[in-house]
Amino acid sequence: MGTQLRLRSTKILLINLGAIGSEVVKNLVLGGINSLEIMDSSKLKEEDFSSQFFLPDKPENIGKLKVPLVIDQIKDLNNRVNLTINTATFESVFDYEDRANDYLSNFDLIIATEMPKAFMIQLNSYTRKLNIPLYVAGMHGMFGYVLLDLIKHTSVVTKDMGNQPRRPNTKINSNKLISDVSYDEKEKKENITIIDTYKPISEMFSSKELPNQLNRRQLKRLSAAFPLIFTLFDVEKPVYIEDSLDVDMLREKASLVCEKHDIPTAVITDEYLNFFSRQAFTEFAPVAALIGGCLAQDVIQYLSKKESPINNCLIVDTIRSEMPIYVL
Repeated sequence: MGTQLRLRSTKILLINLGAIGSEVVKNLVLGGINSLEIMDSSKLKEEDFSSQFFLPDKPENIGKLKVPLVIDQIKDLNNRVNLTINTATFESVFDYEDRANDYLSNFDLIIATEMPKAFMIQLNSYTRKLNIPLYVAGMHGMFGYVLLDLIKHTSVVTKDMGNQPRRPNTKINSNKLISDVSYDEKEKKENITIIDTYKPISEMFSSKELPNQLNRRQLKRLSAAFPLIFTLFDVEKPVYIEDSLDVDMLREKASLVCEKHDIPTAVITDEYLNFFSRQAFTEFAPVAALIGGCLAQDVIQYLSKKESPINNCLIVDTIRSEMPIYVL
């Protein structure tokens, strides 16, 4: 089955249409996705206008449910897309396992954005049981993340032959295995079958895999974005988004995250503590475009089966112009 056919036959659920969600929807709809449901119970706030481009610029809509306001703008991108919406709250659907399973079983792939940690883990427990791949993404101003539990994925990648031929049953890392290799001597190509296995997202929050994939020098250079992003999963979002978070609180919690992941606390710098104190939970349109575009591209790669998807944590640090992928 070709990539376009898979795009047309895959039913995708997107939970929360914020800045990243808007970018994901744009890229998937333009990319040819046929069936998309958007689940979002939020009401329009004034700050949404600055980073969510589907919203009509009408201040009188503030306080109204957001998703019904954007349907026409999304369909303008591709009028053949089968677009549906669900304005139920997360709790009303997912606090009941039978109801959650009935709802989620309608979809082949799920993308959730800006989701609290407890909801994320709860959702992932359902998607695992139903064998449905899950992407989770979020941002804090100039920083962001994508976490994936695609359960298991097999891809066939074609590469030029090197001096040393690739061999079957070779581990690329703890989650990625070359299971088979066929050789095209005439074209000097290798067709490499790669199996990616994924862990539940809950296990990422206590993973000690980083020291196994980074040497001492790389660990010292690790961006503070990693521990600070994971710190904010356990920090309550301020009522007023313009309020800064307490720097000492962030430092203390980030140090605990470093200990949990077995990485040096020295990576936490005053500069990054101040960045995250001011930017936590904020949306910045250019960074949302970067994260949303990357996520949508990975979904298409996942469906193509011609490339190995992200496995399993992408961190975005636009201060350093870095987007490293870590295996947690």
